[in-house]
Amino acid sequence: MILTDKEIRKLCIDTKFQKNSESLISPFSETALQSESYDLAIGNMVAVLKKEIKCISLYDQNDIDSMYEERELPISGYTISPKEYLLVSLSEKINLPDNITAHIRPRTKFTRLGLLVSDQHCNSTYTGNLKIGLFNATNYAIKIYPGIRIAQMVFEELKSRPSEMKQYKNKKNAAYQNEEKFIGAKLSDEFEAKVLDTVNLLLKKEN
Repeated sequence: MILTDKEIRKLCIDTKFQKNSESLISPFSETALQSESYDLAIGNMVAVLKKEIKCISLYDQNDIDSMYEERELPISGYTISPKEYLLVSLSEKINLPDNITAHIRPRTKFTRLGLLVSDQHCNSTYTGNLKIGLFNATNYAIKIYPGIRIAQMVFEELKSRPSEMKQYKNKKNAAYQNEEKFIGAKLSDEFEAKVLDTVNLLLKKEN
C-alpha cells in the first residue's frame, strides 16, 4: 500500500509513530508534501565525475572511489554541462522504519526539461542523507541550485516486516547506512566474491 499525505505526515510529526524518536523525513516541510509523495530538495554538496580518460575496474575499489570529486554547491549554483552526470546530496535525512520501503522518482517538470533523476530504491530500516544521480540529457547547460525540489519520494508499506538478518540496518555490507558525507559506489562482498569466482573459473579453463 502506497502511503498518502496523511500517513506520511503522521510518521513525520507524531512522535509515537517515529522510529528511534526520529522523523521519517527531517527536516519536514508541509509545502513539500504531496497527495502520495514527498518532494526532495537538493542539498549543499555535489559529486562531480573527474575529467579524465581511464578504465575503471570493478575489481578495484580504489579506482571506483577516485571517480568523483566532491564540491560544495554554492548559492550561486552549479552548471551541469550537456550530457554530464553527477550526484547531488539531498537536504532531507530519511529514516525508514522496518515496515516501510521507499522509491525515489523523477518529477515531471524536470523530465520535460531534460534533467533526468536516477530512480532509486530505499530499503526499509535505511537511515541517512541520500545522494542521487542527475543527468543533463540536453545540448544545453543547465544550472542547478541548493533547495530546488528535484525529485519525489514515494513510500510503500510492506506486507510483512523483513527478517531481522535481512534488514538493511543489520547487513554487514550496508555501505550507505547512516550516510552523511559522500560515499561512492561500493561493491558488496557477495558481488566481488561471485565475480572473482567467475574470473578464477575462466582462468582455470584457459590454462
